[in-house]
Amino acid sequence: MSIDDPVKVAKEAVNLIGEVIKAAGDNPDVKEAGQELGKSALTITKTINNALLPLAAVNFAFDKARAYFAQKFLEDLSQKAERVPPENIVEPKASVAGPALQGLAFCHEEHELKEMYLNLIASAMDGRIAEGAHPAFVEIIKQLSAEEARLLSGILQSHGGLPIVEIRLTTAGEKGWITLQRHVLDLRDEQNEQPAESAGLAAMADNWTRLGLVEIDYAKYLIDETKHNWVEHRPEWLRFKQEYEKEQKKIEFQKGMMSRTAFGIQFARIVGLLAQ
Repeated sequence: MSIDDPVKVAKEAVNLIGEVIKAAGDNPDVKEAGQELGKSALTITKTINNALLPLAAVNFAFDKARAYFAQKFLEDLSQKAERVPPENIVEPKASVAGPALQGLAFCHEEHELKEMYLNLIASAMDGRIAEGAHPAFVEIIKQLSAEEARLLSGILQSHGGLPIVEIRLTTAGEKGWITLQRHVLDLRDEQNEQPAESAGLAAMADNWTRLGLVEIDYAKYLIDETKHNWVEHRPEWLRFKQEYEKEQKKIEFQKGMMSRTAFGIQFARIVGLLAQ
């Protein structure tokens, strides 16, 4: 395939999306529901034209992305933009919408990430909050897995600090400790509310810290002692007790706190995890 071929495919996708948007704009039912859909459609079309074409140079399975943008994107984004009064719809900044559309093309089949991208684009189209749609938010979503996005949703919705612990092994008569498990949270199975493990949680927590979304501090902890009652029921704790605890060795945990940063709160609002 020559470099001209993917460019042609991308242009055809843009033209097809334009036809879909035009058809929606001509539909009286849609006009009645949206009133200013024409303005929204024009904004979306310009956004796609400016941002989608660079994807043509990327060697990946573009057919799925083209089908998504042609068949589902307008509907998905329109649902997100319903909250925006017609008079407040603005053209999103290219620095946000362009990379967001490109990111969406790669992960539109992963629900949690797709929702973040769509909400980010919709926020960038809302003149009331568009300034809060930081270009760095696109890069943050790109550096999250779907599992991270799911877990992070609950964490960024927590208004107070979350209790977090580090599980350690100590030896009688010796100073210091061996860290057995970092960044343990009270994760629960969504189906039965029983304690559940996520093998990559510690690395995820480090990633969220690296991205500036949360802070983790083991010099701070919640005063209410009951907030850590869950620790000794965790599968990690029980497993380490059985494996490591001997006469001179003891399993302990260091209390800490995970807190949202101001940047994390702004991110959560713009990508739809928190109400505006």
